[in-house]
Amino acid sequence: MRTRLAALLVALGGLPLAGCAPSPPNLLLIVVDSLRADHLSCYGHERATSPALDALAEGGVRFTRAYATAPWTKPSVASIFTGLQPSAHGVQRVARPLSPRLPNLGEALARRGYATGGVVSHSLIGSRFGFARGFERFLESEAQGASHVSSEGVTQQAIGLLDELAADGRPFFLFVHYFDPHYTYRRHPQYGFAARGAGRLRGEEPIQVLRRLRESVSPVELRLVRDIYDEEIRFTDEGIGRLLGALGERDLTGRTWIFVTADHGEEFLERGHFGHTRTLYEELVRVPLIVSGPRAVASAVDTPVSLVSLPATILALAGSAPAPAFQGPSLLPLLLGEPAPTPPPPRFEVDFVPTLEENAQNRAHQRGIVSEGFKLIEDLETGTLSLFDLAADPGERDDLSQRRPALRARLRDALARAHERTAPPAQSGRNPTLPPAEIERLRELGYLED
Repeated sequence: MRTRLAALLVALGGLPLAGCAPSPPNLLLIVVDSLRADHLSCYGHERATSPALDALAEGGVRFTRAYATAPWTKPSVASIFTGLQPSAHGVQRVARPLSPRLPNLGEALARRGYATGGVVSHSLIGSRFGFARGFERFLESEAQGASHVSSEGVTQQAIGLLDELAADGRPFFLFVHYFDPHYTYRRHPQYGFAARGAGRLRGEEPIQVLRRLRESVSPVELRLVRDIYDEEIRFTDEGIGRLLGALGERDLTGRTWIFVTADHGEEFLERGHFGHTRTLYEELVRVPLIVSGPRAVASAVDTPVSLVSLPATILALAGSAPAPAFQGPSLLPLLLGEPAPTPPPPRFEVDFVPTLEENAQNRAHQRGIVSEGFKLIEDLETGTLSLFDLAADPGERDDLSQRRPALRARLRDALARAHERTAPPAQSGRNPTLPPAEIERLRELGYLED
């Protein structure tokens, strides 16, 4: 009876059976806000924006076709924490919290015996919205909005928390969120990527100004915006490099699995818009995913995968079975270079309303899937379908939906069946009352409109 009880505790994420397994590894999960994969050197960018991540990728596993579940922070990070698609976890509104009844990565690892800590720099994934559950230490003082440069503070806090967790004696899980590539884009002239100005722009204009000018932005003005964005990436990469260096200085690298990814990408007028939140094209949902660890087999993995698989993967490394509700399988075999079933086609969704009113106009309501080398996007507001050959048309300019009706129907059926298997939207509890300062901060960040 006692043996059966112990086995049950192991399956539910409790302590491992004594003498039956090696000590679980440490786990470091880094999420960089608004980081496009194609703006990293190791993903083919012509500029040296990411030396620290390049070095990590060289000795680890680089997923070339990783997808976020949503094109903005809150639903995407909620999927990373819960292993659920946005329509299942229900966190698809600016003010909606994460339900305490959902499976949660931090809580699962804490039950497994991990010391847990988090550092975040975006208020949308702070304790107010339920993202601190499962973390013994959760630091969010760097979540100060669009005008704040936070990478240095995030790095310092993460290194301090790393020391606390490592001194605890238990294996640790450290979650670190970097914000700076998010607008407003701030200059870092030490890298020399951006000119002093271009046309009407001097650099560092708020997102509202860029959006007002979007119909008349010249190529040289657009280049300035992208160049400053690259400086933000390089600045953030330097912070990540210091954090990874601190891991090595403490002789922890050989015992730690490191995951680096992004919550979403960024749009620079590819669809006539600056920023994110509204579409499901590659510039917003295709993200970097780099994994390094003690048994990782260095490789570039071209199999399309979804970030919804991260909780199952991380729990597998911790020696724990994933929660039955998880909607993404573990990627561990791909990390170890072992034969693995092909993961389900990545899916992504957006149900965004740019006000605090649930029934407001100007909403984005779409879903999409990548399968057979193609992407299908369904606009649920208009009923239209778009189909793209991602190999022949990576910019998604040539809509094949009318020329490939059989393929369109097949992918639409696959998307509908996958969506039907998604659990009903979670009851995420009452929306918290946001103070005026928080509402203004969300407006400054571009999430709310008047």
